[in-house]
Amino acid sequence: MADALVKALNKLGYQPVFLPRTGVKPPEVYHYLRDGARLVRIGELLNFLPAAGKLEPTEGQLGDINYSYTSGKKVDAAVSFLEQALKCIGIDAVPKIDLGFTGAKEFSFAFTDVHYLSVDPARLYPLIKDMSTKGMPEEYVREGRLHLAYEYAYARELVMARGDRKAFDNDIRGQVGAYFDVGAKGSVSVASATTISFKNAGNTAVAFAYKAGQLMQENGDWVFYPEEVNRNGLVEEREPFVPQRAVVLSVE
Repeated sequence: MADALVKALNKLGYQPVFLPRTGVKPPEVYHYLRDGARLVRIGELLNFLPAAGKLEPTEGQLGDINYSYTSGKKVDAAVSFLEQALKCIGIDAVPKIDLGFTGAKEFSFAFTDVHYLSVDPARLYPLIKDMSTKGMPEEYVREGRLHLAYEYAYARELVMARGDRKAFDNDIRGQVGAYFDVGAKGSVSVASATTISFKNAGNTAVAFAYKAGQLMQENGDWVFYPEEVNRNGLVEEREPFVPQRAVVLSVE
């Protein structure tokens, strides 16, 4: 069963990702590796289409995702998710995670202060035909799984709560370091009686999901499809393009 946060992101047209890199902004090119369900971040579109350098993204808030919690995760799964998510905000070494003070067996996570940077697909349509794949691995072009991220969702904070949202058994204000060690690249604090807050040292907004469109060649030109069209008889259904639903993809 898909995680609650992943389902919410998919419904809004986002592909959730573990992206261990800060400072990314749209538009960017990706390749989907079906074997292993992974992504390769190829880089900024302007490297293959100089005209894209003029496409300055717009910013807005994403209230629909703010404080949307994951499904409850058992201790081992919670620690694994936390380690992956912390890498995405620049905290790549977590020497210590001790959840014993919580009195819980399941945990949930949410992103806060969520916003987006986006380039309207309408601005991309007339430009994409001139995209060059020079310098890109030939197999990426041949396999047909290139896509273009035109919007990123960002957060400044990751919060952890008990799966039942009840208060932790013990108040660890003033002794957080006895239970969590995230090194010099981040900070951890008791946000409330029910939540623990994690931030990177620079309080930098980090990308945790993106909206994308397929890149396909037609009659020798590249075209961009941010929607997938499914036909059932005479009925045509459209839905946002998402490389792989119901999972969080790791990015190389």
